[in-house]
Amino acid sequence: MNILKFAAAALFALVLTGCAHPLQIAPAIAKLERPADAKPRIKASVAYLIDDARRTEEKTTAGGGGDKVTTMPYRDLETGFYKMLTNVFDTVTTIKSLNDKDALAKAGTQYVIVPTVTPNSSSDSVVTWPPTSFTIDLVCAVSDVNGKAIASPRVVGTGNAEFSEFKSDFAIAGKRAMEDALLRMQQLLLETPIPAAGTQAP
Repeated sequence: MNILKFAAAALFALVLTGCAHPLQIAPAIAKLERPADAKPRIKASVAYLIDDARRTEEKTTAGGGGDKVTTMPYRDLETGFYKMLTNVFDTVTTIKSLNDKDALAKAGTQYVIVPTVTPNSSSDSVVTWPPTSFTIDLVCAVSDVNGKAIASPRVVGTGNAEFSEFKSDFAIAGKRAMEDALLRMQQLLLETPIPAAGTQAP
């Protein structure tokens, strides 16, 4: 009898906590384009930093029906992030460490960009687990190669999905949020006063 009570309690606890479903929320790269009326690219060379620890970092957020979802936001961001930066700056490379001065010098890097990504999700469904609403909070810390802060633009991308759309893609709300965040950041970076090549940062 005690074993049955223990099993019932364990099952009840599992129902309360729900399951964590992995989602890949990388955006559609083809949608990350420059508008025809966009400002010209900034004539500068930038390097971005997403280290290995960030690439494998998992975040757990809410789904529907009491379940949760897990994402690897930096891994899913990176390809789209690189594409977005190439829409803003003349030259874009990646570095493994802020202390890699040789790599920065070799690439002629003027600015370093370190993104911070914070996902959040929710659902208005009590019977299905995929999130119906997703947000991506994206901050880009821009500094010169000596570590002097230049700018720190922040955007929040949103994505929503209807139940019928989950039939083809459980992660669609997250993908839309990531795409929205990158396009918002692209616009904001183009409007941010970042000195071009040959000029001095303030």
